[in-house]
Amino acid sequence: MTNKTLLILLAALLVAGGTIFFLLPSDEKKIRRNLASLSDYCSSTREETAIAALKKGALAAKLCSNPCRVQIESFHIAREFNKKEISDHILMMKKMLANTHFTFHDTVIDFPADKRAEIMTTLRLKGKIEDTRFTDAYEINISVEKTDGDWFFSSFTVVEFLEQ
Repeated sequence: MTNKTLLILLAALLVAGGTIFFLLPSDEKKIRRNLASLSDYCSSTREETAIAALKKGALAAKLCSNPCRVQIESFHIAREFNKKEISDHILMMKKMLANTHFTFHDTVIDFPADKRAEIMTTLRLKGKIEDTRFTDAYEINISVEKTDGDWFFSSFTVVEFLEQ
């Protein structure tokens, strides 16, 4: 091989490597994507069928580790839930809060250790119960762990309740 051929081959490898590096999502992007999926799976509409709600509840549970710790002091909840329990609680919540939209705001992700992340975020709920519209906000700390290349929510702690 000539020097020119080696130079072209090296340049092509650098371009390919750079392209792969920039196209692969970072860990932070993966976690943010999981948060967006979680908010989508937990949101509900009045038109949502039971099958769709079951599917979304199961998909939300798949984003969590097994077990996943949930701590909500105002409801006296502080325990670990398996994926089936998480799915069941999401389904019950969707039934009680039909036509509710979940979104995460002001999200900060910190990586204190390899394969572990801590999220501080505000969960905002907007919905309508009967003829009354509501907006609630919860400050939440979420722990996330990386297993086999995937990020799973391992604990949710509600740290403050705000009502608007």
